[in-house]
Amino acid sequence: MYKNYKNLVLATSLFALIVVALGAYTRLSDAGLGCPDWPGCYGFLTVPKHEAEIAHAIQSYPDMIFETAKAWKEMIHRYFAGTLGVLILVLFILAFVKRQYPTTPVKLPMLLLLLVIFQAALGMWTVTMNLQPLIVMGHLLGGFSILALLTLLYLRLTSQPITGGGRRCKTPL
Repeated sequence: MYKNYKNLVLATSLFALIVVALGAYTRLSDAGLGCPDWPGCYGFLTVPKHEAEIAHAIQSYPDMIFETAKAWKEMIHRYFAGTLGVLILVLFILAFVKRQYPTTPVKLPMLLLLLVIFQAALGMWTVTMNLQPLIVMGHLLGGFSILALLTLLYLRLTSQPITGGGRRCKTPL
């Protein structure tokens, strides 16, 4: 389980890097409001593609210009971010189940889970508050924090325990 868990943490870390890059791409391509609502897109789970769906989207959000390409950029970022959230939830559940083992870090996966929930709220506020700079900055910092904590978790799982004076740390973070 330990080796598989370590590999899952590494894969999740790399996936988080992709999510951060997708978020930057979404922002830099001016697609941050490609979908004006959250978690869907113009009231649908995917980007509207049929004539009736597009007409409904335009009628529901008359102040917005419907652009399929921008909407897809935004939704792809959301799908990847949602998948990252599920991966972090799995990391926490696995750590919680194996918490009786002294080498299993539980606090860091729990912190990651709380942070990814807050990050989802920031993602929602980014859209619903029309890209307020403070919210956008917080969302970016949240993404980098998740990436950093996943990297820290991986390093903690791969490095040898530090010993000093014949004692070992009993409860890793």
